[in-house]
Amino acid sequence: MALFEWRDEFATGVAMIDEDHQLLVSLINQLHDAVEAEQDYDVVASVLTVLTEYTHTHFAREELLLKKTDYPHLDRHMEQHRKLKRQVVDIHQRFMAEGASTIAMETLVFLKEWLTKHILGTDLGYKSYVDGVTLTHEEEMSIRGLPQLEMSDKDPLLSLA
Repeated sequence: MALFEWRDEFATGVAMIDEDHQLLVSLINQLHDAVEAEQDYDVVASVLTVLTEYTHTHFAREELLLKKTDYPHLDRHMEQHRKLKRQVVDIHQRFMAEGASTIAMETLVFLKEWLTKHILGTDLGYKSYVDGVTLTHEEEMSIRGLPQLEMSDKDPLLSLA
């Protein structure tokens, strides 16, 4: 049974944010399943690494979206993100040093409760500000730290199409 169930009341109405939230819910459930099944170190480490990295990616995406709208509570929102990022990194570092015993049910419940409270108590507060706002391809790539490619009519790869 899943530790964390997605509910319609979590929806912000912004597809990319809702998809991020659903993926975070899924990753928390995968981590829970791996710990409960006493999966080997590499499996738990892999899920925890993806959860840590995706938390950073999601927060960067959400913060960029909020900056575009001049969201008035952005500083407070970003502080909540910074705090959780530190906690997730700490969980990850403790796991890498001490193993699966550091990922107790309390840690998983903490992640579930934090995400639930953050979505319902904080993220839904920006819903009206971000309605209809999206990120450009370039903005998405900047979040991921990927270089921008300049495409031109003279690009030899385009002639292969």
